[in-house]
Amino acid sequence: MIYINLILVFLVLVGIHEYGHYIVARLFKAEVTDFSIGFGKPFLKYTDRNGTTWKLSPIPLGGYVKIKGLDNIFSPNPKDEQGSFQSLTLFQKILVLLAGSIFNILSAWFALFCIFFFFGIVSLMPIIGSVSENSSAFENDLREGDRILEINNISIEEFSDIPKAIANNQSINILVERNNQIIEKKFDLKFNEELNRYIIGISSPENPIIDKYNLIDSIKNSSLFIPTYYAASFSFLQQSYKENTLGDQLAGPVGIVKNADQMMLDQVRGVLFLFIVISLFVGLFNLLPIPLLDGGHIMYFIIRRIFSNSLPEFITRVYLAVGITIISFLFIVVTYNDIFYK
Repeated sequence: MIYINLILVFLVLVGIHEYGHYIVARLFKAEVTDFSIGFGKPFLKYTDRNGTTWKLSPIPLGGYVKIKGLDNIFSPNPKDEQGSFQSLTLFQKILVLLAGSIFNILSAWFALFCIFFFFGIVSLMPIIGSVSENSSAFENDLREGDRILEINNISIEEFSDIPKAIANNQSINILVERNNQIIEKKFDLKFNEELNRYIIGISSPENPIIDKYNLIDSIKNSSLFIPTYYAASFSFLQQSYKENTLGDQLAGPVGIVKNADQMMLDQVRGVLFLFIVISLFVGLFNLLPIPLLDGGHIMYFIIRRIFSNSLPEFITRVYLAVGITIISFLFIVVTYNDIFYK
């Protein structure tokens, strides 16, 4: 069931992305000949009254929307036929290319809204549920039931705030509440080789608190989550680059499949979380100005307009070569990392 849910997440993501391209292209009267989810020979297909053939193919690693004339956009003199991609204005072309990523981000926002409004957010109070033997907490008389108030002068509101406050510090200054008394302790932490960080040696309480939000707060929190997620991801990539561990952090389809049993994909929450994370990633990644991605296409059409749509053929060839090289390199690195390190 876990792997079926994983495949369904991929298929829905692809369908949403490609439908964004499709619906905006049709809005501008461009003809769409094919809409495919998956690659390979389709095992299901249907042609609608607009002449679009809808396909479901067996290889669930992507999909495509084939707009009339789109396969000729890199030819030196593309034909400007009615209903073709070339017949669209530059602004319309950009909107068609942006639509896939926008639909991914909007679908992630909607899934976030559903989590806040219908399911609620699980949070754990900063109360010690148990103390590991021979840990720093055990040796310094932290006890089950102690409520952690501060670590290194950082206020602790939830249990998840504790590792953030500890960060990479070897020693901590901690305030706990025990039997209505405030106790201050300062001690060194032990280094955990498996986690590759200093740990305190405590676990969370067993009973979490579920906070459900009203309509307005759900809209607000789901909207704020997206820029916060992107900012945190950017900071994480920066830190990984500085520590020269960026290559180890890259994961692709193989890595996701190998770790599927750790993602709680047998639960609705786990499926929604994976859908949100991948949707936000795909939405942003496709907008990067890398040749052959949507963002790269946008950059290409803007540059070509600067040259009055008569961009030298050499530039187009370089664009295609660079795009194929970058994407092939990323594919090889990610796949190698998935197989040997994840």
